[in-house]
Amino acid sequence: MLGGMSSIVLGPAKIGDAPAIANMSRTLIEPGLPWRWTPRRVASHMKERENLVVTAKDDRELVGFAMAQFSSDTVHLTLIGVAQSRKRSGVGRRLIAWVEESAIAAGLFRINLEVRAGNHEGRRFYAALGYRESGSVPGYYSGIEDAIRLTRDLRITSRA
Repeated sequence: MLGGMSSIVLGPAKIGDAPAIANMSRTLIEPGLPWRWTPRRVASHMKERENLVVTAKDDRELVGFAMAQFSSDTVHLTLIGVAQSRKRSGVGRRLIAWVEESAIAAGLFRINLEVRAGNHEGRRFYAALGYRESGSVPGYYSGIEDAIRLTRDLRITSRA
């Protein structure tokens, strides 16, 4: 594994990170779909008070990110991406932990998200973190692919 986990630093995203986040979304999350998370849309998401965008960087290189939207009673994990070279290294787990800790700090205990139905690796990842599949949404991804909706109650601390 290149550069150990210790060299990867998590922190709040800066507006200058928007193009790199958008490009990572296009290649990792949106292949085969229209590019919806463009640099402009990512930047406008960052400017909204109720949104959280966190990056994982190795030196100055973006290796992962997570975006979440906070509402009055839940947190919606909008996007999470980890560079192919850093998959299975704990970056995704650390990004999710940051979002979960931020939710608890805000007094919110339910996190919801969607994952592409065909993303079996992602579905296993979320299951391992205690997320439960709660239904599907036909054609959620631009009418091309269904989504599986997942949820986690942060009051239930077991990651069984």
